[in-house]
Amino acid sequence: MDAHDRHIAALLQTDTRQSVEQIAEQVGLSISAVHRRIARLRESGAIRADVAVLDPKAFGLGMTFIVEITLEKVRVAEVSAIKKRLKSAAEVQQIYNVTGDVDLLLIVLARDIEHFEHISRELFAADPHVRRYRTSVVMDRVKTGQTVSVEIPTGGRPKRR
Repeated sequence: MDAHDRHIAALLQTDTRQSVEQIAEQVGLSISAVHRRIARLRESGAIRADVAVLDPKAFGLGMTFIVEITLEKVRVAEVSAIKKRLKSAAEVQQIYNVTGDVDLLLIVLARDIEHFEHISRELFAADPHVRRYRTSVVMDRVKTGQTVSVEIPTGGRPKRR
């Protein structure tokens, strides 16, 4: 991946609605070269998805919870099944398998406390493999996102291709 690819990726992750023409102008390449590079970035998996970032509150999900789950000592197959079940729950926005005092860290969206109680009973409390879980209520979503720091080498503009 060269400086042009990194520059294109950086531009796309901030706004996928930019036209290829606009991107080409900003990175100093032809429109067809930018098309090819974007296709290559998608094919390689460097660009995983083109998505719209939604405001949870606009869809009635006004509360965010951070859930720390400690599992009983279980086999790999059982942990995989738990992760698969949590992954399929629409309210679970993010899942991290972590090291330390807890095994899983989740970001969960809910309409209100009652909705979260229902979610927690269904997903955590009823699971015999969950030893315990601890919940924190998010007071303010200060920063959220999926942007990746893309370093673009400096020292002059890359040669036009």
